[in-house]
Amino acid sequence: MLKGLSKLFWFTEPRKLDKKRNSELIIHQTLAYGSLGDIRRLLKLYSKSEVKKVFLSGKKGIYDPRVLALLKIMFGIKKINSKKYVKKIY
Repeated sequence: MLKGLSKLFWFTEPRKLDKKRNSELIIHQTLAYGSLGDIRRLLKLYSKSEVKKVFLSGKKGIYDPRVLALLKIMFGIKKINSKKYVKKIY
């Protein structure tokens, strides 16, 4: 199921993840920590509109500011509340 993406789920057993039930986890984890190739694989599992919808639901403190900037461009998002997404850097 998560062929090629399993390295992003070091904290759990990737084969136990369900595409439908765990979609938010799979999408946020891949967008936040995956490579461009991983994101391409993600877009084969889910539609771009579905990925964008989950992304816009937010996941506090998981995204690096540079990744957030890339995702804004990728999904054509003009304005976003970065406090809802960005990791705190001390």
